[in-house]
Amino acid sequence: MVVGEKSEVTRVTLDELRELYLRRKRRWPSGLPAIPINLPADHPLRERFSKVVLGRSPADLVSYWDARYYEGTTPPAVLSSSEAIRAYLAAEPGAIGYLAMEDVRGACRVVLVLEP
Repeated sequence: MVVGEKSEVTRVTLDELRELYLRRKRRWPSGLPAIPINLPADHPLRERFSKVVLGRSPADLVSYWDARYYEGTTPPAVLSSSEAIRAYLAAEPGAIGYLAMEDVRGACRVVLVLEP
């Protein structure tokens, strides 16, 4: 799990991630809006993230998001690549995303390592 270098977030727990990515928690403790970022649903890293953090696959979450839509809640934004995630994290201090360790460089900082 990574944030931008300018982010105030220094650590995050699995429970916090679950709440952020299911959009049940929308702000960091300071009040800054939390912006969770996903890779595309068919990306292997997203599949792994979803199973480890959310306990289900991206396909299994479709019905969850369909129900939230009627409550006015939208799913996390999807960016197409690791490069796009790094660029977004550099520009948005409230954003959080996930990358493979070999893709962590530049303007991002690790706040949690998910074990396989």
